[in-house]
Amino acid sequence: MPFLPILLLHVVLVAIFGILLPYRRGIGFLDPVMVSAYACMGLIFSAPAAVDAFAKSRPQSMKEVFRRVGLAAGYGEGLALLMLMLGTVTINFGRRGRPRLPELDILAESGLLGIAATAAMTLLAGWMTLRFSAGRARLGTRALLFFLLLEFWLHSARLPEAGLAGTGLSIVISGALVYLLYREVHPH
Repeated sequence: MPFLPILLLHVVLVAIFGILLPYRRGIGFLDPVMVSAYACMGLIFSAPAAVDAFAKSRPQSMKEVFRRVGLAAGYGEGLALLMLMLGTVTINFGRRGRPRLPELDILAESGLLGIAATAAMTLLAGWMTLRFSAGRARLGTRALLFFLLLEFWLHSARLPEAGLAGTGLSIVISGALVYLLYREVHPH
């Protein structure tokens, strides 16, 4: 895909989720559920990036696997952080008095969950691409993202409380996926 349409898509996404939605929500943007959801948005962007990174060529070492995973996860987390920061700036723009910020404990726990879940999703996308194909990896990660979105829709109030437990689960899943990726890279 050419560079300009991709750049335009990113600008539109950041404008919608970093400016328009926070502007419409106002101070409600800082609700713990909303902050937690934004902190976890990185996995939406990192999964397709990981599929693309692993579809180009088969990694020859775990160092190369971790580099690809790190770049894809960093891309997803960078977009999530940008939208969360821009949203916070948006709701404070033109306000008098002290700035309104997300609750730090919620932000910290949700941030850890977002990073851990993004790492797990990125590792999963990479493994599925190597084990099956890029098409199946895209389908599998989309199905998982749909399931997570459905879970959020049904139980969104629980997301801020699930930060540390979800982080632990994501770390365990990531460990298993690192092992599976190792077996794909070094099959003997």
